[in-house]
Amino acid sequence: MSTRDSGRDTARRRETRARIVEAAMDQFGRNGIDATSVEQLCEAAGFSRGAFYSNFDSKDDVCEEVARYVATECVEACHDILGSASVGTDIVELLGRLFGVAAFSEERHNAIIELQIRARRDTELAARLEAVRADQWPLMLEAAERGATLAGLRFTVGVEESLRILEALYFSPIGEGANASLVTAAAAALLTRIEP
Repeated sequence: MSTRDSGRDTARRRETRARIVEAAMDQFGRNGIDATSVEQLCEAAGFSRGAFYSNFDSKDDVCEEVARYVATECVEACHDILGSASVGTDIVELLGRLFGVAAFSEERHNAIIELQIRARRDTELAARLEAVRADQWPLMLEAAERGATLAGLRFTVGVEESLRILEALYFSPIGEGANASLVTAAAAALLTRIEP
């Protein structure tokens, strides 16, 4: 097989995995992880069980990939929005723009809550999801610090502690829209104007 053919196989494999992960986010968010079978994932993605098992060993592998996908999407969305924001941006407007992107959609919100519930019952999955988080956490901290700086604000407690509080509020299972409002209010309480 030529390098060119190998590259196409790799691209095709990435596309297959991405479609399965996107189907999983939708199905997990709608039905829950345990109530979603491999067959349902395959049907939603438009693939056979063979395609699933040639890319993933188990549903937990998909769970890990969903967590990685959502975390990466979230970081990229934050950086895109912060990259187009100007100094003096209103923090409420900035948070509103962040919550308006696909990374914070209701399906992803529900899928992440489902992952958290499953991880509480499965220590191996919990460790896998924590490794994904460890990869992305420094980038989230950087985005939070940059957002505060652009808004002319600073965190009244450490940025890591603040972000953990905001994350806990956002992913509490009380409803995506209400969570965005809670996080916006909490962010305002955790931030103070930088004095010139």
